[in-house]
Amino acid sequence: MKPVFRRMLAGLLCAALLGSMAAASAAAPAAHVTAYVQNVYVDGQDAEFANAEGKKTYLFSCNGTVYMPANTAADWLGCTLSVDRAAGKAAFATGKEVLVRTKLSNSTVPLNDADFAVLDRYFESGADVQLLSQFTVTVDGSPWTFASGGTALYPFFVDDTLYLPLRSVGERMGKVVTWVPELVGVPHYKSELISIDTPATQAQLQEMQTYLDQAYALYWKAVEVGQTLVDASDLPGAEAADMLDQVKGYLRQIGQLPAPSHHYLDKHELPDLAVNTMVFSNLDYFSAALRAGALTFQDAVYGGMKSDVSVTLMGRYGILNDAQNGLNRFAASMSAAG
Repeated sequence: MKPVFRRMLAGLLCAALLGSMAAASAAAPAAHVTAYVQNVYVDGQDAEFANAEGKKTYLFSCNGTVYMPANTAADWLGCTLSVDRAAGKAAFATGKEVLVRTKLSNSTVPLNDADFAVLDRYFESGADVQLLSQFTVTVDGSPWTFASGGTALYPFFVDDTLYLPLRSVGERMGKVVTWVPELVGVPHYKSELISIDTPATQAQLQEMQTYLDQAYALYWKAVEVGQTLVDASDLPGAEAADMLDQVKGYLRQIGQLPAPSHHYLDKHELPDLAVNTMVFSNLDYFSAALRAGALTFQDAVYGGMKSDVSVTLMGRYGILNDAQNGLNRFAASMSAAG
């Protein structure tokens, strides 16, 4: 082979290789996303999410970032949305009424067996997606890019639904986005959650903390009486009934505290502490029976009175701890946001 021809062939092979590398680098990187099934609250309301067809769907987690359907984002932002997948672009246009669908509204299309099968697939296996580094998103014609801690984030499609980073959507709404991990080591009820909220003033943060301080103070009064009752080996019926009424009274006072002006604690439903729940009904029964002499203290103990007291107190403690954990995280998010 002549030297000139060899050089030409080498140049052609090199050009082909570089072209192939450039094509590979331009290709969208692949990723595996998993269904994110924890609750998301918007201004205290449990939010619901729908895919491009208007059917209930999951959020997805990708490399530690939670993504939401773009059509739901459009509702939250008060926008219409146009998605051109082939052209690699999506356009939000303001001018529509803001809408946040909640789980209580039943506002999405009811699921059939085929829809449940899709959700089961997402839940069990997640989805393989392409991160769209070249995809363009605009709001009223201005580019909208996504990042977290200086790292660029990219949209992706799951089936025919475009997904965008949830935090970016919440912050574009002018809200504070707070990730609240599940408490460990202390009684609690709520799992991990994400809360998207209108910012609170320092006065409102203090008002909510004062509210919880008052709630805890009443709770510990209930515990003092309840623990004495639980530890007792025997008591006159009327005295035991009085103690049961005191426990209920302190807990009901928690639910009757004036609600803070900011909505952040609404998701914890603290006024429900004053509701006559099934366990409260049991305590009412024991109180009335003990006072009337229809039950002795030992009869009431055998019937589960002490267990009901303990369960009631533990449950209220878990709710209060969840609320305090959330408020701490919200205050920290407010501080970080400046």
